[in-house]
Amino acid sequence: MTFLLSEDTALRDLLKGITVTDQKSDEANVSHRKVEVWFGQPDQELRDQRYPYITIDMIDISEDVTRAMRGLVSPDYLEHPATVNGDPWSDEDHSWLINFPVPVNIDYQVTTYSRQPRHDREILSQLMRTRLPLRFGVLETDDNTVRRLDILDISKRDISEAGKRLFVNAFTVRVSSEIAQSTLNSFYKVKEVHATGKDEKPFLPIDSFTITEQDVTPSN
Repeated sequence: MTFLLSEDTALRDLLKGITVTDQKSDEANVSHRKVEVWFGQPDQELRDQRYPYITIDMIDISEDVTRAMRGLVSPDYLEHPATVNGDPWSDEDHSWLINFPVPVNIDYQVTTYSRQPRHDREILSQLMRTRLPLRFGVLETDDNTVRRLDILDISKRDISEAGKRLFVNAFTVRVSSEIAQSTLNSFYKVKEVHATGKDEKPFLPIDSFTITEQDVTPSN
């Protein structure tokens, strides 16, 4: 998982797939129009601004002290250090610990634009029923980690533009994420443990204790 980039991609993927209907005078002649989803300031994508569409803007990042914890943890959902650093240890032999990740809130503004009131209502309905529900919203990132998704506010911001009506809705949403801290301790299993003592006096302290480390030198 890449902090911020994973959340951006997951939110955009969540909003994709919305369609609206174009109904002509003949009720049997109904076509479907795809609602595109764009970032507010795209850097590597070209877009043809055709209504209706949706934009995503990141508006705030803050630490969530209510979820903060102290201590050491080895999260299964974070990428293994052997993968990140190219260490020769295998997942079975290598263990690691980090401080608890720092919990953060990422706030986004999701804005919808449409020219027709029917399209506006269809977009609102689909967002609030399945994608941005008022309760129990979730966001699944690219590593299958599920993040909490809360709706903070929904505002109607309809305007007139160049003599034409423009139906606008602004959703303020919050994604509960975290910043993973660097590896604090790495350790791995040993191959052998040799202990010597006096058989005739098994309850006396062991005379010597030898640990043979696992060979961690990569083979050529």
